[in-house]
Amino acid sequence: MRESSSILYRFGAFQLEPAERRLLRDGEPVSLTPKAFDTLVVLVGRAGHLVEKEELMKALWPDSFVEDANLAQHIWTLRKTLGETQNGKQFIETVARKGFRFTAPVTKHQRDEIAADAAEPPIVGGNQLIAKDAVSGSGRRLSKRALLVAILAVGLIALVVYGLFIRKPRSTVAPSKTEPAVGPVKTIAVLPFKPLSSDSRNESLELGMTETLITHLSNLKQLAVRPIGAVRKYADPQLDPVKVGQELQVDAVLDGSIQKSGDRIRVTVRLTDVRTGAVLWAQQFDERFTDIFKVQDSISERVANMLPLKLDGGEQERLTRRYTESPEAYQLYLQAQFLWDNRTPENRRKMFQYYEQAIARDPKFALAYVGLADLQITLVGDNQIAYKDIKAKINANLSKALELDSELAQARNLLAEVKYQFDFDWVGAEKEFVKAIDLNPNVASIHLAYGWYLMSIGRFTEATKEMERAQELDPHSMVINRSRGRLLYFMHQFDQAIQHFQRIIDAEPSVAVNHWVLAATYEQKGMYALAVEEQVKAAIIEGAATRRIEEDKEVFRNSGWHAYLQMRKDRMMAHASETYISPIIVASIDVRLGHKDQAFLWLEKAIEGRASGIPNLKVDPVFDSLHSDPRFAALLRRMNLTP
Repeated sequence: MRESSSILYRFGAFQLEPAERRLLRDGEPVSLTPKAFDTLVVLVGRAGHLVEKEELMKALWPDSFVEDANLAQHIWTLRKTLGETQNGKQFIETVARKGFRFTAPVTKHQRDEIAADAAEPPIVGGNQLIAKDAVSGSGRRLSKRALLVAILAVGLIALVVYGLFIRKPRSTVAPSKTEPAVGPVKTIAVLPFKPLSSDSRNESLELGMTETLITHLSNLKQLAVRPIGAVRKYADPQLDPVKVGQELQVDAVLDGSIQKSGDRIRVTVRLTDVRTGAVLWAQQFDERFTDIFKVQDSISERVANMLPLKLDGGEQERLTRRYTESPEAYQLYLQAQFLWDNRTPENRRKMFQYYEQAIARDPKFALAYVGLADLQITLVGDNQIAYKDIKAKINANLSKALELDSELAQARNLLAEVKYQFDFDWVGAEKEFVKAIDLNPNVASIHLAYGWYLMSIGRFTEATKEMERAQELDPHSMVINRSRGRLLYFMHQFDQAIQHFQRIIDAEPSVAVNHWVLAATYEQKGMYALAVEEQVKAAIIEGAATRRIEEDKEVFRNSGWHAYLQMRKDRMMAHASETYISPIIVASIDVRLGHKDQAFLWLEKAIEGRASGIPNLKVDPVFDSLHSDPRFAALLRRMNLTP
């Protein structure tokens, strides 16, 4: 990294002197780590041109193998040190998946040029205080006479400046406030672990490491940890962890890299304070894969110690709790978890296999039983199987998980949802929700689930509180935001619900459910044309045929709202022998058409089959016209609800 001793660079307020290993800002030295300095020399020397990541890595570590995270850290350090250009831009540009480019104008100088400029005498009031001939010899040492003149000149300047200062009127502008001291870390995000090499990715292991650490750290009541759904999208190695942390609205981020090679595993990890950019802790682990649990324990404990957090005995135990001692079972569990966001029929089949294989490897693996039960519940929710046909298996898996670990918050939460949605055991469900939150108060999904429970029984104030808490814990979750809109709808606050869903659609216009709920809200306001418009948008997103879309619009345009509803029901019933028809959807159409008797028949079927949406029967505005009918009160009693 050495360069000719006569070369130096200038850019903005900076002067870079490679041979002297010095960076100056307005003449003042700027501190940089050795590798950050070397990185800057390479980039400035190629200013305006792309420097590929591999080229930088070879220049900085010619004889060593290091992970990309080290380079990313030095780039981040340089950006923080240099600040922004006069145009408000970064000095260093990231070229996605390629490398970096130094974008500020750079001028290259010979040291002799700079020295000659520096030797020019300063001018004050047009009088030369130090003449050129006062410099003698190749060493350019000042003569005694010139030195005396210089001292007198400095003294004169000091007197002038002092006189101007004491005569200057005091500013009437209030002084700027001092930046408040950085407080304790209360929120953290664990970012997806990156591969050390893009050629040897193991995405289930990378994301699994992230999820496991989230699970461990979420057991700390003093710390709010962003859930896996909030961080999953930040897997790009080029992303600046501090900027990601700012976007996630957290105090600190934990990021790292992981790679498995044969029976070895290498993990690097770094804890960064988002508010200051300071790296609080960094470490590398190189272990046998069978020791991965030891690595996870070490990371969790070090994070807790670095923050620092005061842990009670239960938290300390849960922080490093191992749900399995089998690396093979753990790997199978991670493979199942990795497929949750893409549950195609084929992937669902694989998930069942992975969970069952994990349990076969370790029959005491509580989280695997929870995953299996959760997957079975989704089959019911997706109308793939009737609850009565799989109830025994769901209950057996949840019972086994809690037998193995009675303080497993995930299992308590899942059991609570089963109790109220399928068993109509509202009292038992609330006990489980309260227990889950007590065990782990900083999990957004548990607060959201409890909020839905409270909403279903009409305890809207408490439901609002739980959903707001869920949003605090996961600020960018559209699922939570959408649920808050549904709460407004069930509370009959239709104007607010319309505004809420319009904002959501601005953020994610291609999600069909947003349009369906907005359409239902327009309908409650009697705004049928807008309701049809939103339903058409939803149908297009779901891939409906153009002919059907045009038919929907034409029927409404020519025959009105009731004809449009009847057409939708007729079309649905025409396919009843081929596909599952949700009885609660048919009931909702019949009640709007004024067919109360038919609506009650379909609601009976919905309760019998535990149809999705039936727990909201008491609060759904669609069924308001049935409330005065004794049959409606009888239905609620069948669901163990108070009319």
